[in-house]
Amino acid sequence: MKDQSMKKVLWFTLALAGFVVTSRAGAGFADAVVSYNPGTGYVPGFTNVSAALGEPSTINPYGEATDVFDPPYGTDQILSIGAGGSLTVRFKTPIVSHPRNPDGVDFIIFGNAGFIVTNDFDLSTFTWVGTPATDGSLLGDNPGETRVSVSFDGRHFYVLNPAVAPTVDGLYPTDGSGDFHIPVNPALTPADFSGLTADEIKVLYAGSGGGTGYDISWAQDAKGHRVWLPVIRYIRVEVLSGHSEVDAFSAVLPPCEERRRH
Repeated sequence: MKDQSMKKVLWFTLALAGFVVTSRAGAGFADAVVSYNPGTGYVPGFTNVSAALGEPSTINPYGEATDVFDPPYGTDQILSIGAGGSLTVRFKTPIVSHPRNPDGVDFIIFGNAGFIVTNDFDLSTFTWVGTPATDGSLLGDNPGETRVSVSFDGRHFYVLNPAVAPTVDGLYPTDGSGDFHIPVNPALTPADFSGLTADEIKVLYAGSGGGTGYDISWAQDAKGHRVWLPVIRYIRVEVLSGHSEVDAFSAVLPPCEERRRH
């Protein structure tokens, strides 16, 4: 049985190796999957590569709005990557390492992690007791390790310094009502969200739609030397342990671009 499963994974990986799956993604979101290897321990059924393209999910399968307590979870919304697996996406419009990007963040990766609600649940009414709030802990996140690499030409990839690059599919849960091109302040820790309701979390998000932010200036070569990349078009996520779910990739827009877009 194990051999058959491995053969299926190998076939799936090889089948995608020669194809590029594209989408009519809006500006500032990944529009093509270049390669996908589900790895080991991925969640079966969550292998629809197009789920990682376009903007993050704003509505869940039952028609509920995506928020920090109710992250994306549909098979057409998130793509699962297990240990040893990887996903490479392409942006039609290059992502700029802009000095005016908020908190130095140049792009954001969205997963399906959500804040755990600590309120009691009333089984007779199927509602939370009181206004839902969290202690800052997460559900659905990857407690393992990931590696994120970037490239301009799709051939030469540079790893983002693992000492500072966060794990994919962790902080910060998606808020479907926020702006997906604005990062959450990366200085915020789980403790900062302790005791907060969804509305109070929105205040801390300061207009952001959540997701995990990354800085292109963290790129380094094989010897650990910093690499200067003014723009990139490709992002690769590799899962080293655990498993990560990916919903979307977005470019951060500097303040001047945000004003023009609105």
